Amino acid sequence: MEKLRVIQLVEDLKIGGAERVIADIAEGVDRNLFDASVWCVSRGGETAEELRKKGIEVRVLGIKSYHNPLNIFRLSSQLKKAIPDIVHTHGYFASVIGRLAARRARISVIISHVHSTYWEYKKKHILMEKALSRITDRIICCSKAVENFVRGYEKIKPEKTLMIYNGVDEDRFSTVPDTSSLRAQLAIEEGASVVGTISSLTPHKGHAYLIQAAVKVHDSWPAAKFLIVGDGLLRKTLEEQAGRLNIASSVIFAGIQKNIPEVLSLMDVFVLPSYSREGLGIAIIEAMAAGKPVVATNIGGIPEVVKDGETGYLAPPQNPEALAQAIIKLLQNPTNAKAMGKQGRIRFEKKFTKKRMLSEVENLYAALIDKKKENQDEKI
Repeated sequence: MEKLRVIQLVEDLKIGGAERVIADIAEGVDRNLFDASVWCVSRGGETAEELRKKGIEVRVLGIKSYHNPLNIFRLSSQLKKAIPDIVHTHGYFASVIGRLAARRARISVIISHVHSTYWEYKKKHILMEKALSRITDRIICCSKAVENFVRGYEKIKPEKTLMIYNGVDEDRFSTVPDTSSLRAQLAIEEGASVVGTISSLTPHKGHAYLIQAAVKVHDSWPAAKFLIVGDGLLRKTLEEQAGRLNIASSVIFAGIQKNIPEVLSLMDVFVLPSYSREGLGIAIIEAMAAGKPVVATNIGGIPEVVKDGETGYLAPPQNPEALAQAIIKLLQNPTNAKAMGKQGRIRFEKKFTKKRMLSEVENLYAALIDKKKENQDEKI
């Protein structure tokens, strides 16, 4: 059987949860069945370079806008030359220009992948998504919350959507790494409890509320350290906030860390305080894979991952008091916290592994290609 050529189309590939999912699909699909590559429409990034080093074909096209029709023609021309069987788009920009170009290039199967609940979309974005759904074979939604958003807010027909949960590599988190060197590097003394988060420092991730919660936790648990892993435009603002609240000595801004299993192993409690949108939360899934109890907000797809009172606690968004109370509960009862972490690992193994995600994506690819072939045979 001839391999199916699949192109993952994305605006860029920096470091982030959605980017990790895209990389895992490109790298993880069965090489005996699929020839996978990644096209970054606008820019590359750290994850793109990581894929290149692993032998995955990555192209950076340098296209900055879909408003210029010439850019659509340019991408369409390149797709015609590549002759993929499937174009799998991710994110609004790449999904708009990618689907228009793929349609013009007469690509057999067009898939769009939605990674979050984009409540900030304006009417023009909704109209565009609805129009493009007509030329899309399937819209993958990373959670039930995202699928409800696509069907309810964007008014896209239910038969167009398919829910496939994001997955994480179980083997990567199956051993407990030594954290002594990282603890020393971050100047966290032995015995200090570590409450941590991992995400880009952008407004919707809610770091400001975690820092406010840290003040309340510190009053009850003075030895606790708060580890903020990630980087972004808000770093200076958040550092200044910690200073104003007189908690700077307990808040550690660790920047981007690539050794995520080691970072998570260092934490006693993982927190994700997102407040406006969260499709599913790759960082939460990784924390559960590492056997850590989770405190997170009850928005988007998060309640589909975290079982309140079983694998951690859910709190209302933008509520530092509720975040603090949940964190304190776990710090005060390490036996219960450890049990919740174990339940989180069990839940992860059942629902959120990379192996399961890849199997469902591969099955979708094969089913859509078979359906196209059947339709073509009927026309002959």
